[in-house]
Amino acid sequence: MKKKSDLDIERERYSKRAKINKQSSKKFKLKKRKNNLIDAPYIEIYFKSLIRNSKKGFKILEICCGEGERSGPILENYKDITFADISKNSLDVIKKNYSSFLTKTINFKECNMEILPFDNEIFDIVACAGGLSYGNNKLVLNEIHRVLKQNGIFICIDSLNENPIYKLNRYLHYLRGNRTKSTLKRMPDRKLIEDYDRKFGITKINYSGTLIWILYPLSKIIGYKKSKILSDFFDKNLPKWMSFKFIMEAKKISE
Repeated sequence: MKKKSDLDIERERYSKRAKINKQSSKKFKLKKRKNNLIDAPYIEIYFKSLIRNSKKGFKILEICCGEGERSGPILENYKDITFADISKNSLDVIKKNYSSFLTKTINFKECNMEILPFDNEIFDIVACAGGLSYGNNKLVLNEIHRVLKQNGIFICIDSLNENPIYKLNRYLHYLRGNRTKSTLKRMPDRKLIEDYDRKFGITKINYSGTLIWILYPLSKIIGYKKSKILSDFFDKNLPKWMSFKFIMEAKKISE
């Protein structure tokens, strides 16, 4: 029997989970964005970047969209949307969960983000929340750059693979069968961020969560506001390699 590729394993894993969620009869609403340190980089930086960069008539592509866990701000602020994922079942969950939002200008594409099935320079925004390790870093970078218009922007949030605590955690997930070896090797690091900077020309980076593993449990005691002040202080003053998340805006300018 032919050995399954990591790509096939990941597709099957997410398709299986999506199939279960698709069959759920639970009513769906856009999630209220609660204040907690885990979601703070999404809510306060990534989502705000999506909103700030939205303009009437803009075409946005979300790659590795999964089941739309982080797609709410896109649906709320854009009209011409393409959701792309390697799992058809995941796309079906978005269609089910967001059925009241769907229009003729919202499209779905089952595809591998290493080979995006779109023409050159057709999107104003490409977004990605936590999906960069699911494809060959160089191929994905080039494909994102290719499908973006001149002055188009790539907006992403992902984990940074440099803090040894987080690297150990991801390796434990691999041992438990929750990650494939290729995703471990492709986790974004500052070298990859530099590659995006060189390719795009203008890149804005925010780093977040340097001591999240301490501050998140502490926030249960001292509250969100106080723990967020501490988190912001440490993010500003501690080395960037200690960060849990990075949020990037990469603007495509003429070469």
